Amino acid sequence: MTRILAALSITAAALGTGAAQAEARPSPNGGICYQAHVQDIGWMDWKCDGEWAGTQGQARKLEAVRIHVNAPSDVFKVCAKAHRSNYGWDDHYECASNNHEIQIGTTGTVGFYNPMEAMRVYFDTTPDSPQGNAYIRNDGWLSGPRYFVNNWLVMEIGSTGRGLPMEMFWIK
Repeated sequence: MTRILAALSITAAALGTGAAQAEARPSPNGGICYQAHVQDIGWMDWKCDGEWAGTQGQARKLEAVRIHVNAPSDVFKVCAKAHRSNYGWDDHYECASNNHEIQIGTTGTVGFYNPMEAMRVYFDTTPDSPQGNAYIRNDGWLSGPRYFVNNWLVMEIGSTGRGLPMEMFWIK
């Protein structure tokens, strides 16, 4: 029995999955990197600096997002919060500075399901005027407003109040 379990473990490790491959890359390369947790798939590979993350044309909802910051100094900080179906905006935001990551949204929620419909990303500095966009089911690519709050540039992508989940997004 022990040999069978060991063989299965080695086989699973050799085959790998999208989620296992994504977990194996702990330090993504790029200024701002992000990872999508997608319905029925799990964590996908890291994407950076304008690459799209998630799926298109598969009707799979975006459930959570990880954001990793690789800035040239500790001064740069990114914060984010999610807007989820049947819940609204998260009460607080998560923040990351150089070589740290945050997670917004939910994974593995038992008893209820709250896919992401939108996200707000806060930048404490605007060296290259950050941009982003989200692909919304039944609506296509949808960029949201950008505005300043207490010297933070806030970028909102996705939609709220319409019950339309995000399927993929990009940030740069």
